Amino acid sequence: MTTLQIIGASSAVPDPGSATSCYLVRGQGITVLLECGHGAVGALRKYADPAELDAVLVSHLHPDHCLDLVALRNHLVVHGLPKLPLLLPVNGPAVLRALGEALGLGAGYFDPAFDVRTYTAGLPFALGDLTVDAVRTRHNTLANALRLTDGAGRRLVFSSDTGWFPELAELATGADLLLIEVTDPVTPDHGPRWHLCPRDAARVIAAARPGRALLTHYVAGAGDRILADTAAGCPGTPVRLAIEGETHHVGA
Repeated sequence: MTTLQIIGASSAVPDPGSATSCYLVRGQGITVLLECGHGAVGALRKYADPAELDAVLVSHLHPDHCLDLVALRNHLVVHGLPKLPLLLPVNGPAVLRALGEALGLGAGYFDPAFDVRTYTAGLPFALGDLTVDAVRTRHNTLANALRLTDGAGRRLVFSSDTGWFPELAELATGADLLLIEVTDPVTPDHGPRWHLCPRDAARVIAAARPGRALLTHYVAGAGDRILADTAAGCPGTPVRLAIEGETHHVGA
């Protein structure tokens, strides 16, 4: 049985005592850390030993999704753990090298801890018994929505960060569990749209009709309103907020 545990569900501004984007996916014989945002490693250690990880999968290289790779790197090196496969978008290796240099630690700072690999939207790849499909989202950097399908055909879809675009609903159609960001509490009046609001999240959920939907990457003070407004737009699909520490089964 594949499960999803919420490690961090905050927006880019972390809520008190919380981490930004970070989720733990446990499949048949594989444990994957999905995203590694601010505070992720400390939060993860409440629920799991980082030594249990088999891979890290990152949707895009914004800090609230990847910055705690620094802390994870330090944990792996200090504890003498083997290199961990780190799956990044194609711009990821250059970003990591630049980050190491910007911190004054050198371009190879992450090399002792991670076996860095890249993936490309439209080209499925395997992580243990999980098959991962990526679709580029509408965001202000290279970002990917991800679908993880286990050996029994159970499907977890993660929206990553995105404005509304029709291919997201296509990726999520028939998903057993949809983890979808709702960063904007209300629909912005103008400007480019790099995140979902309740109206647009509901639009995706209503079109995709997943078995269940979890709303994530939200501001905690607005959570109840976001949940109510989203659920009102997609009746018939169970919708909940993603809550740190909770574990959800993917499929029945």
